[in-house]
Amino acid sequence: MATKSLVSPFIAVPMDEAATLSTNAGARITRRTFGGFGAALALLGSQSVHALCAGVKEEGQWRNLNNQAQPALIYVRMNCGDQVLNGQQTSTTYKVRAWTRQSSGQYYGRPWVDATYHSWNKRQWLVGKVSTGGYLDHMWMDAVERNGVPHLHVIIKHESLDSKPSAQSEHWFVRAGNS
Repeated sequence: MATKSLVSPFIAVPMDEAATLSTNAGARITRRTFGGFGAALALLGSQSVHALCAGVKEEGQWRNLNNQAQPALIYVRMNCGDQVLNGQQTSTTYKVRAWTRQSSGQYYGRPWVDATYHSWNKRQWLVGKVSTGGYLDHMWMDAVERNGVPHLHVIIKHESLDSKPSAQSEHWFVRAGNS
């Protein structure tokens, strides 16, 4: 007898006639009593559910490890394109906002900008272009783990919009609230 598998992101359950599951209480659950729970797991593995977005690793609020460097903070958010509006599938979008520390100690938030993923150096980087006045900062962001702690690696290509020279800088961020 062939065995069918019900596959979801969380659990793979053999679903042949003799399949049973044991619970912590020692009770036996057969395919027949598995019923509604099995149907729910089948939905998790269905194509329609795969459109749901998982959070991106860069998402969140990040604080620059160098207290003197700019930007001081970076916020990344994702708007999930998991629905159909007016017959059209929505797309997932990413937004970035950079905050600079002013001499008064207050923070100034630059406007939110769109960001997209680009391949570079065998990795996927989230890239947003933030206007800073005389420069357009191409912010390349990649969340990585260093010593078990999530960090945001940021390379900024400062594109000059006037006669000043273009430049590049590199920064490391941790999630805001972490040391």
